[in-house]
Amino acid sequence: MMKLAPPYHGASSAILIIALLSIASGFSTNNIHLISRRRDHHSTTCSLLHSAPSSNSDGIQQQQHSAEEEGNVQHYFSFTSSNPSNNLQIINRRKWLASQILASSIFTCAANANAEGSDTDTSTATKQVSSRIVPRNKSVIVIGANGGTGRECVSAVLASGRSCIAATRSGMFNYDEEGESLELLLQRSNPNLHESQADVTDLNSLLSMVVDNSNNNNKEEIGAMIFAASASVKGKTPGVNDAYTVDYQGVINAAQCCIQRNIPRLIVVSSGAVTRPNSPVYKLLNFVGGGIMEAKVRGEDGARELYREDGARRKGLGYTIVRPGGLTSDPIPLGPSHLEVNQGDDKSGRLSRADVAGICVACLEEGSTFDATFECYESNTAKPVENVGLSNILKSTDATSYKSGREWTGGTWDGLLGGLKSDF
Repeated sequence: MMKLAPPYHGASSAILIIALLSIASGFSTNNIHLISRRRDHHSTTCSLLHSAPSSNSDGIQQQQHSAEEEGNVQHYFSFTSSNPSNNLQIINRRKWLASQILASSIFTCAANANAEGSDTDTSTATKQVSSRIVPRNKSVIVIGANGGTGRECVSAVLASGRSCIAATRSGMFNYDEEGESLELLLQRSNPNLHESQADVTDLNSLLSMVVDNSNNNNKEEIGAMIFAASASVKGKTPGVNDAYTVDYQGVINAAQCCIQRNIPRLIVVSSGAVTRPNSPVYKLLNFVGGGIMEAKVRGEDGARELYREDGARRKGLGYTIVRPGGLTSDPIPLGPSHLEVNQGDDKSGRLSRADVAGICVACLEEGSTFDATFECYESNTAKPVENVGLSNILKSTDATSYKSGREWTGGTWDGLLGGLKSDF
C-alpha cells in the first residue's frame, strides 16, 4: 500500500507562505535557501519541508528513458513559440508558480485546520459529490512524469492542492533545478509529492503500484491516473519503448489497471488529428514517430472498449481522452479564457504543455468530461486539421472562420468544458 506523506503543520506552513509571498512580490529566489539541492538532505529551516522519498534500496541509478523524455513526438514539430531559458520568462514562471503554491498551501492549511477541529465523518460529504467528479482528497498518479507534459501535469496537480504520485520507469522523478529554489520547493519538498516506479509496457508493474481502492481504508485513495507517457523520437528500442508498446499497449495497460484497481478516472493525453490519416499533419507525425498516430488511435479505441464493458460501467469508472494540438513550451499557461475545445477531430491548433496539464486537472472536477473525448488548442490558432500543420509552422494566430458546431469556449473551466458530450 502506498503511504502518503503527513499533512502540513500550521507554524511551518506560515513560514512557507511568507517565503512564497516574498517570491511572488519579486524578491530574488537566490536569497531564499529553504531547501538543499541534495536529494538526501533534510531541511532544518522548516519542519514543513520533508525530504523527497529515498531512491530504491537496490541502488537503482536514475536513467534516461525515451518513453518519458519530452513525452510526445509532437514536440519536434510544434515550433516552440518562446524560449523557456530566457531569464525574464524564468522569473515570470517563478512568480506564477509561487502564486499557485501559495493558493495551494492556504487551501491545504485551512482544510487540515477544519479536519483537526471537527469530529465529523468526511465520508458523508464525499458521498454527496458526484461520482463523475474526483474529490480533492484523492491522490492523482501521473504516468510518464519525467516527460515534458508529465512534468507539467505533476506541477498542475500539486498546485491544485491534490496529492500527486509521479510514476516513472526508474522510480525517480527528475527534479528540474533550472528554476532553482522555487521549482524545488514546488517539487522536491512538497509533502504532497510522492515517487513510484511503473513501466507502462508491463501491466503487472502498474498493478503492483497501487492497491485496490475498494479494499483501501486509507482516506487518501487514488482518484485518477493521468497517462502522459509517449514514445520519443530519440532512442527508441523496438518492443521496449516504441510507439506500439507505449502509445498503444501502454494505454491499454493503464485502462486495465484503473478498472482492476477501481481507480475512478483515467485521463489519457493523446493527439489532435489522430483520426484523420489523410491529413498532412497525421502523415508527417506518423512517419517520423514510427507509427505513433496509428498507435495512439488504437490505444484510444482499445481503452473505450474496455470502459464500455459492463464491469467498468457498473463500477462507475470512467475515462477522458484529451487531444491537444501542437505542443509549445510556453512557461505560463494562458488558462481557459484563451482556449477552445472541440469534438469531432476536425479542428486543431497549438497550445502549451502547461495548458494541457491545466486541462487534465480541470477534468477531474468536470463531470461533463466523464467518458468523453475532445480536442484542445488556443482559440486564436484554430484551423481545420487539413491546414493546421502549416499554420503551426508559421505560428499563425489568425483563427479559422470554419465552425464545426461542436466548439466550446469559456472564461472558466466549467464554461470551457461544461458542454462536452459523452462518447457513449
